Amino acid sequence: MISRIGRYLKPDTYCADLDELDFPAFFEDGYRLVLLDVDNTLARHGSFAADEYARRAISRAQTAGLACRIVSNAGKKRIQAYAATLGLPFVAWARKPSAQGIREACRIENIEPEAAIMIGDQILTDIVSAHRAGCLAVLVRPRYNQEALHVRLKRYLERIVLSGYKLKTGKQRRKKKN
Repeated sequence: MISRIGRYLKPDTYCADLDELDFPAFFEDGYRLVLLDVDNTLARHGSFAADEYARRAISRAQTAGLACRIVSNAGKKRIQAYAATLGLPFVAWARKPSAQGIREACRIENIEPEAAIMIGDQILTDIVSAHRAGCLAVLVRPRYNQEALHVRLKRYLERIVLSGYKLKTGKQRRKKKN
């Protein structure tokens, strides 16, 4: 039972930030869609507009041939405004750790979840939902330290989980496509 749960908690790839990801290699491996969390992955929690870091990451993924879409648990009004600053489609109220939002994004893009990559900063939402949907799960370090109390509590649990894994930043592990 523990190993089954552990499967959902362990990211396939772990990196310090989006700049470390090799998007052309993902494309070569058969991935076609990058799904991105917003809060503390692309932007500060509560942001309504993208910064240069987010624009650069999206540009790198799109240049590699990957489609991009925002998948966030945040409300529609804010995510719609944020996604518009990047020119991206989005799924708001994704209900992560449920796989529903990721599956919806894949269905809209007409891409199987196995050809999608979910990138986020939280194990208990982003990584679990990616595994439940069948996507590659990429964990990035949170961009900012100031977080709501409920997120800080989740981070405490995540540190316990991460301490059990030998994750090293900078090494990109990818599932091979058949």
